[in-house]
Amino acid sequence: DYKANGYLCEVYMETTDGLNCYASVTCNDGKKEYNAGKETWNVCYQGGRQYFTDSRIGEFSITFREKDSSGQGLTGPVLQVKDIDNWMEIPVSNLAHQKWMDEDCAAHAGTKCPDGPYICTNLQYDTSKGRTRNWKCGVPMRGMNFPGLDSNKPTNARDYAPGWCGVHVTQFQKPNPAKDGYRLEAKIFDANQNEIGNSVAAGKTGSKIVFNSKLPMPFVVNSRAVDADPLDFEYGPERWDSNEQAAHHCKMGAYDNGKRDMDCGFRCD
Repeated sequence: DYKANGYLCEVYMETTDGLNCYASVTCNDGKKEYNAGKETWNVCYQGGRQYFTDSRIGEFSITFREKDSSGQGLTGPVLQVKDIDNWMEIPVSNLAHQKWMDEDCAAHAGTKCPDGPYICTNLQYDTSKGRTRNWKCGVPMRGMNFPGLDSNKPTNARDYAPGWCGVHVTQFQKPNPAKDGYRLEAKIFDANQNEIGNSVAAGKTGSKIVFNSKLPMPFVVNSRAVDADPLDFEYGPERWDSNEQAAHHCKMGAYDNGKRDMDCGFRCD
């Protein structure tokens, strides 16, 4: 559900009368339609694979591999996304059927019925209710993960995925505020959410840490005077603190057992 999970998008697929192929991708930033006028889907027939590009999920394709029993409707859609295991096939109908069986199990007071998470669902397959067939699937945005679907953007020559990186910091309180400083530990994650730098592994600890990662420039985290103060960050020309939510989407937890955790994002082209 893209409404509940900001890193997911919904891919909707539809055919009517064995023709009129249509798709859309909806994320929290809006909906983009493909073949809205039902005239530009070049291979809207059984076995035809149509390619698309969406800035949120990347390149993807849809293939309708089957027809229904009456031979009037295209079915058996296979969704493929380039960034998910290099065009891994997502068998939409099979996954939707599994969801239906689990829900049917629960509806009939079954025990130990699985309850997801589910990737795809079938919206309309009852031939008595019309000749339109449609499905929808949840797909992670580029570089994000969902159980069974790991989207990975290409890495560069420095072996990291550029774009939007993240930093996770743990700040340990002063053992003796009168004489001790804070201790900081930080990890850097690339646009694929893979760890590409670690201050502890780099041998950097203390109230201010400057450490290298796979990124081309050092990353800096600095503490201030008291527990309530934010932390300061530096990467290249960028400067911000852990209270910055608009541009860097920082989230800071409360102290618990002598430490607190925080996360921020930053550009890492």
